[in-house]
Amino acid sequence: MHTASLQERLRQRPWLITVAFVVVCLLLWELAAARPGRPEYLLGPWRILTDLLTLAQGGGLTAQVLASLRRALLGFAIGGGLGLLLGLLAGVSRNFRDLFDLTQAFTHPVPKIALFPVVAVVLGFTDVSRVLIIAISAFFPAYLNAVNGALGVNPRLFWVARNVGASRWRSFWQVLLPASLPRAVVGLRISLMVSFVLMVATEVLGQSNGLGAALMRSYREGAYGPMYAGVVCIALCGMAANALLGLASRRLLAWQAHSGAHHG
Repeated sequence: MHTASLQERLRQRPWLITVAFVVVCLLLWELAAARPGRPEYLLGPWRILTDLLTLAQGGGLTAQVLASLRRALLGFAIGGGLGLLLGLLAGVSRNFRDLFDLTQAFTHPVPKIALFPVVAVVLGFTDVSRVLIIAISAFFPAYLNAVNGALGVNPRLFWVARNVGASRWRSFWQVLLPASLPRAVVGLRISLMVSFVLMVATEVLGQSNGLGAALMRSYREGAYGPMYAGVVCIALCGMAANALLGLASRRLLAWQAHSGAHHG
């Protein structure tokens, strides 16, 4: 009876399993870091948390976070937004899709960080170069998923919309976008994570500030506590950005459904 009650409780609160797993992993990690003779680079989660709080209290961490977020989010907004828009257009227009297919197939496999020195020849190792590389990297996941989302929309929906006198703009806003948005949001989430990856990669090259530069500096100085704290900080920023994107997409989908029901 007790076992059945526990299983029912876990079904109602599945996050308890995740929390328990994370706690066990952290405890094992802390025990491994506390054993005698451990490598100096093996620090426990408590020590990393302490170093993170110390960095936050010093004030320097805030400036690094803001500099990195500005690059990552600006690049994501440019590349992801453009990829979403062009992907939806390519999904409904064969001519528009053919225009980009060859270029996309040629440029997509190239690691975008390889373009950073090429861009830096023209623009230097500046924030403009970093944002541009991040934007290029964020473009492709958003574009490809938006194309697939638009191609997956049932053509009968457009036929129904045309028969009730819907304009092209209204069909785009109330048919294409809601139907393709779930797949497109997947692309945007991938683009967001790619933006954080390229944020770090571009910051470790050339003279820069931000979390990536601080990470590399800590590594060179053997300051493993601040180095791990920087990794945790990047992870927390990425989680927060992803959560906000998910919240915004859910609200947009709910608003679209409410708007469609109201107009219907």
